[in-house]
Amino acid sequence: MQQIFVGRQAILDRQLRVHAYELLYREGVEGSAPALSGEQASSRVILNTFMEIGLERIAGNKPVFINLCRRFFTDHPPIPFEKERVVLEILEDVEMDASLLDAVARFSQQGYRLALDDYEFRHADKWEPLLPHVAIVKVEVPTLDWNRLEQDLRRLRRHRVQLLAEKIETESEYRHLRELGFDYFQGFFFSHPHVVSGQRLAENRQITLRLLARLNDPEVTIDGLDRLISHDPGLSFKILRYLNSAAIGLPRRIESIHQAVIYLGLNRLRAWASLVVLSDIQGKPEELFITALVRAHCCARLVNSDAAFTAGLLSALDQIMDLPLPRIIGELSLSPELRQALLTHRGPLGKALSCIYAIERQRWNEVSFPGLEPAEIQELYLNGSERAFQEYAALTGQ
Repeated sequence: MQQIFVGRQAILDRQLRVHAYELLYREGVEGSAPALSGEQASSRVILNTFMEIGLERIAGNKPVFINLCRRFFTDHPPIPFEKERVVLEILEDVEMDASLLDAVARFSQQGYRLALDDYEFRHADKWEPLLPHVAIVKVEVPTLDWNRLEQDLRRLRRHRVQLLAEKIETESEYRHLRELGFDYFQGFFFSHPHVVSGQRLAENRQITLRLLARLNDPEVTIDGLDRLISHDPGLSFKILRYLNSAAIGLPRRIESIHQAVIYLGLNRLRAWASLVVLSDIQGKPEELFITALVRAHCCARLVNSDAAFTAGLLSALDQIMDLPLPRIIGELSLSPELRQALLTHRGPLGKALSCIYAIERQRWNEVSFPGLEPAEIQELYLNGSERAFQEYAALTGQ
């Protein structure tokens, strides 16, 4: 059977915390949509995700949204997952009739959360009978008529539904939709750096950047790194708590930063220290830090290089720091290998980053890496994702 590839996209709440992930399905990674029918695709994604992949590996402890076809609802098959972990999406192209309405009502009565996908206000009459039974209505931002959106929303608000905006590309769109009362937000808006030309870098960001520069200085020695971290009690505490967590799974307890440097090695410890430093930045979606960790673990699995983990981690710096990446890299004394990978995506590390970016953006025809089959890339990504969720929970004390 052809490799089934499942990606994900974060759904954020009004505080930019991850509320859930939508599972995105493709048959293989060659770039074409599945050759299967909608019924087969829905069955495959459920089977693959929950029976073979495992929900925790791709979504951590968050709920997942799954697109489902008409036949799934009308046939009402047994569902092999907990009701709290899933939102069943009704696709916009399903035929609306009494059979579908009865099926949706049954799922709702059984305690499942349902979402109506790609709701269009101009077809509001078609979907009106379903609204008492769905919990969430999803609208695509590119299709919105902004001039009459407030008026259109009044009709929806007669029902007890939450509003989810998808395909948000800019922060201004997000802010406008938030002001209009939307509950959830999906798109790439949060992953774009919010750079204001000529804006002075805030003091806390300057301190962070200076510390990152010292941590990643190629000339730093083991003793120098020990002193740098040990002189910051808060940083020392967080690193030791992180390293001794079950998520990291070290075979012995680490009691001091000096012991950590000796046991883990210079490159690994400064990568983890950099992550701890970045995680202290306020006002950024947690998904950015999870993304950085996924990239770090995937790079480390794709490329046998001491710099691989660091490359993945630092690749999200522009989004976290709200600065152009070239400016940040200019402040850091990185090795030529790292600079090339981060700025031009060249070399083995650059190819690894490009592969991971393609997965994140669901550009399936670009998901490739020399010497690896699609199935191997899928497994590698899932392993990296699983470790990222575990380590982020340990890092934040969740």
